[in-house]
Amino acid sequence: MRLFLVRHSETVDNVAGLYAGVRDSALTNHGVDQAKRLGDFLAKTDTNLTHIFASPLTRAYKTAEAVQKAQAASRAKAEAFEGLDIIKVPDLIEQDFGFYEGKSFFARSDPKKTGREAHHENHKSDPGFVDVESTESMATRADRFLDQHLMPLLSRNGNKSEPIVLVVSHGILLSNLWRRLLLRLPRKSLMIAPEVTAARDALVLEHLGGWSNTGYLELTIRRDAELLEDKDSSIGRPQSKESEADTLETPVPPSLKPSAASVDLDTKPAETEDNPVKKGVSSNTLAGYSTHIIAVDSKQHLVGLKRQRGGIGRLAHDEGQKKLDDFFKKQKTS
Repeated sequence: MRLFLVRHSETVDNVAGLYAGVRDSALTNHGVDQAKRLGDFLAKTDTNLTHIFASPLTRAYKTAEAVQKAQAASRAKAEAFEGLDIIKVPDLIEQDFGFYEGKSFFARSDPKKTGREAHHENHKSDPGFVDVESTESMATRADRFLDQHLMPLLSRNGNKSEPIVLVVSHGILLSNLWRRLLLRLPRKSLMIAPEVTAARDALVLEHLGGWSNTGYLELTIRRDAELLEDKDSSIGRPQSKESEADTLETPVPPSLKPSAASVDLDTKPAETEDNPVKKGVSSNTLAGYSTHIIAVDSKQHLVGLKRQRGGIGRLAHDEGQKKLDDFFKKQKTS
């Protein structure tokens, strides 16, 4: 499998610095440009997707839709292409911020507490207060998506071609989804592209970095037997000793450090702050598979993209609006 985990495009709430988890938020004009860039980039690099999964929230679905349209346009003449549906998955919705939905990010006033923790102490007794969704709840949702949608694609026998899967979701949920997938991967089977390690001073597998708008994590997951047969392929094989994931000993930032220093993924995973193990949640590893991390928070499709000036780029996108470029396109000559 070739897998892309993508965060949605920029939204009005992103620009305003508001908590938007389960509440919807429109894409900005710049966000629409980001989504189009992502779709065009995947199409131009011959990334012929076989599956698209998306959170049903508008910001994620619209991002996935831009990719879907680009795929359809580039593959319209292919006889084997019969269309590509977007599968909406409620489990891919962002963390529910409860009482904080629609409220501004809170400044850190107490050095021993985050802004949200301090605000929680001040407002937890307010009428109608609803707390933030727990990490355990998000882990359960992530596991359910993996078990019901992603793992079946890997376990299908007789596939003539590898599934190429795009998952469009939200920053916090994607971080949890990656960590839950990581728990299923034998640690020694993980390999990292040299370009990724070279571009980052510190790389912690459980915390690969922030998710920019339309930034994506790209992975390949392949059976070990296929890797042995495909001796000429560089995908899925370590490029050097330094690219092997089990050689990384970079520190975890104090604010993100899990309660357990390390997790042996060849056995049942230990419970940590970021990876709670809940009864009934699958903890099986993908024995016999190797995973190659190709890109982390990749934004190469956004190179050269500039925000429209005068505040226009930050406004909510109106599908009825058109850019000036659309009115001054060069006419085709015979």
